[in-house]
Amino acid sequence: MSERTLRLGAGSAHEGDDLRASAKVAREGALDYIVFDCTSEKAISFAYQRRLAGLPAYDDKWELKLHAVLPHCTANGTRIIANSGGLDPAGAGEAAVRVARELGKKGLTVAYVEGADVTDIVRRQNPVLLETGRPVSELGNSFLGALAYGGSDEIVAALRKGADIVITPRAGDSEQFLAPMMHEFAWSADDWDRIGAGLGIGHLMECAAQVSGGYFADPVKKPVTGLDRLGFPIAEVGETGEAIITKLDGTGGLISEATVKEQLTYEIGDPANYVHAAGVVDFTTTRVAEVGPDRVRVSGTTGKPRPERARVAIAVRDGFVGMGRIIYGGTGCYTKARIAADIVRDQLVERFQVEPADLRFDYIGVNSLFDWGVDTDAVREVELRVTGRFPSREAARRVQMLVSQLPVSGPCGAAWGRPMDQGGVEEIVTFQSVLIDRSDIPYRIQYLTS
Repeated sequence: MSERTLRLGAGSAHEGDDLRASAKVAREGALDYIVFDCTSEKAISFAYQRRLAGLPAYDDKWELKLHAVLPHCTANGTRIIANSGGLDPAGAGEAAVRVARELGKKGLTVAYVEGADVTDIVRRQNPVLLETGRPVSELGNSFLGALAYGGSDEIVAALRKGADIVITPRAGDSEQFLAPMMHEFAWSADDWDRIGAGLGIGHLMECAAQVSGGYFADPVKKPVTGLDRLGFPIAEVGETGEAIITKLDGTGGLISEATVKEQLTYEIGDPANYVHAAGVVDFTTTRVAEVGPDRVRVSGTTGKPRPERARVAIAVRDGFVGMGRIIYGGTGCYTKARIAADIVRDQLVERFQVEPADLRFDYIGVNSLFDWGVDTDAVREVELRVTGRFPSREAARRVQMLVSQLPVSGPCGAAWGRPMDQGGVEEIVTFQSVLIDRSDIPYRIQYLTS
């Protein structure tokens, strides 16, 4: 490790993460920066749905995050980076100012990045979808919008202007951690090995508690204690891109060579070519070694030049899912659930001309994940879950309606729960992708003061 060390803390792995863990690492971690990952594809889908409903289209838990950490960050000199902007980064910026003023934190500089919504540009250019090879125009009215995956450039620029809080629409998870390294250590944007090392550290940190024992835990093979009070990770980063991954003493969880290696391989595809907007990570050169309790050194990660074009997520309206649920208990419950499924299938097909291929019937506890090969005659309780894909919300509601009739018109032995247990309807927003020139994305940084 070099003499100068930068301390980066994970604030969240997703929009609904543990705010108690966020507050603790902000309060006690002596952090230079805390980074919130708030905008997965799922979160973008929800943001589009909120916008269609006339609701704020940024992270709907953004204000809660700020209330949890901002008092500690201002006291400790910790700067905040978050891709909480979603489809409304200006709204997220204004919310940050509002929360800061409510907490009596005046004079903070809040930066937010605009321009990632490239819907009009994509409509005009009509690029080819990577998944299908067909032009975007063929999506017709199902094309909901286009959001570019940003990199670290705008975050670095905002930090250089003195921003205390930096908000982006959809900066990559790892880029958010890379940006403060580039700023503090004056790394060049084409120093590919350092960029690769920084992105690699960001990848280890982006899922927060996953590297400190969460989701790693297996009660038989990989026991982890204190899962009820997991500590979010801290990266102690040196100027060369070498880092120690650690956590606060006394918090639950575990940071070990195994947790780090498992997170390193998470969702990366080709380990020699893990692609980001800022560069490409080569994990085949990475070295991982435990250097103390809950302290793991990561070094040697290298990088390659970033892609020439920028990836854009295309949000596509893809109909509605309807779901109905009911539980059968006692002797013969599996057979009863199968009879109930046949009833609902026949009603949907005969009454409403639903295609059987658009329906799915799962028997939870028997085969909903896999066909476990259990003796179904020995099963004493099973939940029937009926789901289907439909073109409209009204059509999707029929699933729950028909399942709700089973207690009086189907087999005996049904247990019928409260409405929240019975299923419902959800709009489907799926994602495809295109590539456009980076220069076509009109990123702009705006500044506010609390």
